[in-house]
Amino acid sequence: MEKVRWGFIGAGYIARIALYPALLNSEFGEIYAVGSKVLERGKSLSPTGLVYTDYEQLLADPNVEAIYISLPNSLHIEWSIKAMRAGKHVLCEKPAAMDVAELKEAIAVANETGLIFMEASWNRWHPRTLRLKEIVDSGVIGEVKNIRTAFTYDGLDPSNIRAIYELGGGGLYDLGPYSVAAPIWLMDFAPVSNIKTDVIWHPGGSDETLKISFDIAGARAEALTSMNTPSTLYFDVVGTKGRVSLIGNDAFNSHNKASALELEVDGKVSVENFAACDPYQLMADSMSRRIRGGEGWLMPHSQSIAFAEVFERGFEVMGRP
Repeated sequence: MEKVRWGFIGAGYIARIALYPALLNSEFGEIYAVGSKVLERGKSLSPTGLVYTDYEQLLADPNVEAIYISLPNSLHIEWSIKAMRAGKHVLCEKPAAMDVAELKEAIAVANETGLIFMEASWNRWHPRTLRLKEIVDSGVIGEVKNIRTAFTYDGLDPSNIRAIYELGGGGLYDLGPYSVAAPIWLMDFAPVSNIKTDVIWHPGGSDETLKISFDIAGARAEALTSMNTPSTLYFDVVGTKGRVSLIGNDAFNSHNKASALELEVDGKVSVENFAACDPYQLMADSMSRRIRGGEGWLMPHSQSIAFAEVFERGFEVMGRP
């Protein structure tokens, strides 16, 4: 099949480590042009050398078929909608929107235009993630009673956009699409209730460290996000007959390296190993194939809405403005 021609809006850190190498190695998509306010940064991510310092000019290029958006969170929906109005499919970094209403606005445009609009929850394509879900669904660990997740890092520069409230910063927006969303998709989007939060605020007004817990489908989920805690990543699921865990302190960010999960049933522990892979590429390839009319899983809009609804309720409980 002819490769899908992608354009980037944003040429920062995430684009550089994520979709840039994914598309360089792809059989189904390629980077055609980059939109960047900084010309040299854009050139470093554009194999063709084509860079637009005006995002509108990128969207006006008829050769661009799909857009990857990695701007500050507060700009995601604005440019997603502009891209779809320009006839482009959109893969938007997480979180896709600042609230449910914004998200539904973009989804309405996608439905109107018939274009793909998808939130880039890349770890959902990882074979280990898929296997964990398969194990839980099989019933081998029994009825799920407790789910523990965490995604933290430290050393964040206070001026980093991830910490700036006005730009959609904060741990829940930055890391919640991993650790807070995980119990929701694991339990098949059952209703969430009894949300409790414990938050440490960043001086700039965003949530720096958040412990959030809730009930879902008979289980208690406990999730941690933090921008000021040494790197800690885990995903543990405990059932009435056993448990399963993503081990290796890489539960949500295993990227181009081998990974493993641990399963315990009736006191017997086993480890399953997974070869190194690039889930960003698996995600982008799925979308490129779908654009060409082929097969590939796309994360449904309903799932993005479910995550956004819980985030919104979490903000209400923690008292964020």
